[in-house]
Amino acid sequence: MTISPSAHPWAIGATLLLLTGLTPVQAYAGGTPSPDLDLDTQFQNDRATTRLERENAANGGAEYVPAAGGGPASEAYRRVPAYRCYDGDHATTLPGLVPVCPDGQSPAGFDPGCTGDEVALEPLFRQTWTTTDEGTRTAVSGWELVADGSCLGAVDLAGEAEAAFRTLTIAPSPIVVQPPDGWTLVNVPTITYTQPGEQTLDTTLLGIPVQIRATPRSYAWDYGDGTPPVSTTDPGAAYPHHTVAHTYDQPAEQVQITLTTTWSGQFRITGTTTWTDVTGTATTTSTADPLRVYEARSRLVTDNLPD
Repeated sequence: MTISPSAHPWAIGATLLLLTGLTPVQAYAGGTPSPDLDLDTQFQNDRATTRLERENAANGGAEYVPAAGGGPASEAYRRVPAYRCYDGDHATTLPGLVPVCPDGQSPAGFDPGCTGDEVALEPLFRQTWTTTDEGTRTAVSGWELVADGSCLGAVDLAGEAEAAFRTLTIAPSPIVVQPPDGWTLVNVPTITYTQPGEQTLDTTLLGIPVQIRATPRSYAWDYGDGTPPVSTTDPGAAYPHHTVAHTYDQPAEQVQITLTTTWSGQFRITGTTTWTDVTGTATTTSTADPLRVYEARSRLVTDNLPD
């Protein structure tokens, strides 16, 4: 993500204040960034905070980290746009990233250098709080830089994509039965087939828009008469080119045909081009309308059959 050098620092300050609800003095007080962290520590903080963001999203978006033992929150984390500040005529770059440049300093853009298949995360800031017995929260530090802006790619979302793939709603494969009128005959093949297709589902993982693609891979047909399911990678076809069928050997008032489809998955960050495989599979189940199985018997008659 590139932050434009022309953006006014007060606009960034307003964004921060809107997110935090702090006064201008609180937002800037003690705003000097902490010393640069090594990359491993930055990465660990980044991953811990994205997990926090995911968990907090389910709790109304609260950004506060509970203190040890489940006590009141003592730290708050926020990702916000940030700047490197220049002194005077941009001859001297001041260290670190800050959300607002002090008076007399000029902001310059920051680009973490993400590839076309990555999304940029804004720099991560932390503020420390104390909480009184009455529940009043008071900031004891300004917003301190925890990690520079970073790039998030498919490898960072793989675990989330796997979990989402198992829980997203994939439309079950439709079932087509021939003959089509709710009945069939003993000792005559009953044709079944499906017409599935790839499905692309939109979701959000750790706040990042993502597309998950489901592709049908195999089918298990249970014909409802106690025989073992028929498993195939073939979706079948209509008569006379049918490839999947079942022959009932006993009449029945009602049987119900069930199809279980196994799907493989891939995902990509929305707007990128590279699909990444999802570990594991998902299944859907379809059930056809009840089917009656008749037994046809032949007998001789003396009269001619009508035309």
